[in-house]
Amino acid sequence: MRKTFERWLLASLLIALVGACVSKPPEKKPVDTTAITASLDSLNKAFLATVAAHDTDKIVSFYADDAHVLPPGMPRADGHDAIRNVWVGFMRTPGLELNTTSNAPLITEAGDMIIDVGSYAMKMNDAKGKPMEEVGKYVTIFKKVNGEWKIVVDMFNADKATPGM
Repeated sequence: MRKTFERWLLASLLIALVGACVSKPPEKKPVDTTAITASLDSLNKAFLATVAAHDTDKIVSFYADDAHVLPPGMPRADGHDAIRNVWVGFMRTPGLELNTTSNAPLITEAGDMIIDVGSYAMKMNDAKGKPMEEVGKYVTIFKKVNGEWKIVVDMFNADKATPGM
């Protein structure tokens, strides 16, 4: 009787151990796309305000340390120092005004990256001081870095050649 009980106890423990090893993985919590889209909207507004303020250092703070900017007609800029140089050049553009519209943000299943596809309108003055406007499109990829959204890739170009550029 005692051996039967010991065998039953041993079998029960083995079943419990096997069951623990085969347990299903923890369920993924759903991604709150509404909150992520609201965060993207806030980030874009803050970025545009920073461009309007011509605050190059703060502009660079929106980018991850290993980010890439792919501006039209220029070499790729990798990392904060190169990105700062690109933005210093942009900030020298007379009459610079930038407006963007996020058209179709894509959020990864894990909710840790946003691919922001949109359009922009950039006003500036040409070499003779005459106001002009460039209209184009952009793709900006944001990634969660230490709990904050940071730009990891930023690419943009005009819809058509801009006269005088």
